[in-house]
Amino acid sequence: MGNKCCKGDQRVPDPPPAPIPNTPNYYQLDTLQGHEGKITCIKELQNMNIITGSNVGELKIWSLLKSQCEKTIKTEGQVLCLLEFEPNMILLGKSTNIIELYDINDISSPKKLFDFEGHEYWVTDLAKCDYQYFASVSNDGNICIFDYINRLCFSIISNNDINFQCIIRLSNGKLCTGDVDSSVKIWDYKNKICEKTYKGHTKTVKCLCELNNGDIASGSEDTTIMIWKNNNEPPTVLTGHSKAVRYICNIKDYFIASASFDCTVRIWNLNFKSCIQILNGHNNFVTGVISHSNGQLISCSNLDKLKFIFSESISFSTIKSYPFNSFFISVFFFLINSYIALLACDILSNIKKNLLKCFNSFKFN
Repeated sequence: MGNKCCKGDQRVPDPPPAPIPNTPNYYQLDTLQGHEGKITCIKELQNMNIITGSNVGELKIWSLLKSQCEKTIKTEGQVLCLLEFEPNMILLGKSTNIIELYDINDISSPKKLFDFEGHEYWVTDLAKCDYQYFASVSNDGNICIFDYINRLCFSIISNNDINFQCIIRLSNGKLCTGDVDSSVKIWDYKNKICEKTYKGHTKTVKCLCELNNGDIASGSEDTTIMIWKNNNEPPTVLTGHSKAVRYICNIKDYFIASASFDCTVRIWNLNFKSCIQILNGHNNFVTGVISHSNGQLISCSNLDKLKFIFSESISFSTIKSYPFNSFFISVFFFLINSYIALLACDILSNIKKNLLKCFNSFKFN
């Protein structure tokens, strides 16, 4: 119970906590449909469009401005993950051991350019290392480092036959992986060394995200999210999801979003270590969520073939985050100010007329 203060014989409760500034508050804005199969992955392209992949090898490129699919690309095999290495150059991790490179610059006629080979089993995730190299992980227990420019497998790092589920590049240039053995590992991929292992989850680590402060968030089949710091402190554990956590993304400041197989997206305040909003609407597994550069959240679902777009409630504290909304807000205020100016001129004109009438009346009298 909170502290109480006395006022005479009455006990006055503590005042409610002050509202947290700049707290995101999302509502469902739009729904996009069109995939034939189950949506398996989602990314934002550098041109601000969205690309999604499905279990029937289908890619779709979506325009949020038009709320429609711009292009459908047919490929063979299940798309498990994707990565835009450079503008319009898309790498696809497949249910085979192949990573396919597509040029989608001309979306009316996309071209398959190359097949990267190196894994023995299907590719589960991709990450860009730098301008020349990218990394992939697989159920064969290996990290493959590929030379994108010279189109070859540059090196292979073994994880002692422990399968990988996900990989990200950290801001310090290291790689971070989530494993089937429930661990999170930090890798110096240039020297093929595992520098650190975090243990705390009890089931497979499904997703990773480097937070804005440099900490690492991991989501697991054990339904928890754990926040790992660089020191030896125990992880912060976020609970609330009832099924596996499939995806985590930064929103802004100390807020993150998580997508789960429990059909929800949750918004978390990391300072208070609590969930502040639950986004419902999907009828099945939520397989991805991204924070779009225009401030919206886009989530995709597995079996119901839907992508929901959640937009933050507009207030004066959030207008700067919305370039399109801010334009309309500016036009709105321009019209209001113009109306006020015209109204003021009309009032002054009437005052002037009344003063002239009074003056003429006084003069003749």
